[in-house]
Amino acid sequence: MPKKPKLVASLRLASSNMPGRAPRHKVEAKTTILLKAGRVAVTETELYERVFWKSQLLARQALSFWHEVKNSEPSGLQEQVWKDWISKHHISVGQFYNMIHGMLGAGFLGKRDAHWHISKNFIREVEALLKLYSSDVKD
Repeated sequence: MPKKPKLVASLRLASSNMPGRAPRHKVEAKTTILLKAGRVAVTETELYERVFWKSQLLARQALSFWHEVKNSEPSGLQEQVWKDWISKHHISVGQFYNMIHGMLGAGFLGKRDAHWHISKNFIREVEALLKLYSSDVKD
């Protein structure tokens, strides 16, 4: 009796004839920062809780990661450290991704040459908001 062709092989052949995935475009990271009128964040923890207002766990982890990046400057923290970092800090890959996305979107971090670096984009954004608002407010 002749052998039946394997289903797996036929699926692979069929999928090779399918069009490829559309190219991914670089997406600008954005995040929401919670502003509370009348109450200024006075600690780093409070600042990160405003960026990660949905998760205090991610706020603490992000602050910890930021300190590690800061201590690694000027060379920066290698991008590949994430595997060791998530196991050391007991967070999932998805949580790490969300944390990084929030930090990039807020302007706390940037990435150059496969290394994480401290960014001044957050400061620039706050300064621009202050300048815009203060130009419209008269004493």
